[in-house]
Amino acid sequence: MGYIVGDTELLQRLAKVAENTYITPSLLSHGIVYELIQGGWLEPQIEKLKTLYAPRLEATLAALDAYLPDADSTRPEGGFFLSLSLPEGVTTMEVRAAAAEVNLTLADGRGFYANGGGEQFLRLPYCAMTEEELDAGIRRLADVVNTIRNG
Repeated sequence: MGYIVGDTELLQRLAKVAENTYITPSLLSHGIVYELIQGGWLEPQIEKLKTLYAPRLEATLAALDAYLPDADSTRPEGGFFLSLSLPEGVTTMEVRAAAAEVNLTLADGRGFYANGGGEQFLRLPYCAMTEEELDAGIRRLADVVNTIRNG
């Protein structure tokens, strides 16, 4: 299951390739998703995951507030990631290069913008780490950002 958003002409060409490549979309996966939703299993699963990941999200937000208060982050109610806009004058490329030196792996924020942009954007995952790891990672990220800002 999925969808794509993009330029109309490109999507029409993509649709033609898809049409010539397979006869029909996966009816099995469509049926499974339909039954999951109709059976009332989706919402409880979402709530279960929100409860599971809430302490990690809270730890990430608390660390951002403590160590990077001038960065602008989303405040999601759940999910696996949050979005962070770096402080003025600090770029994703600078941060990524310096972060690698302190054992932080960050995605290139520009990859999340279809029409350019993202030079100050980071997507921070929090679901696969402990609260202590998240705090330490955000602290290292803040050290990197502050080193870049202070030259």
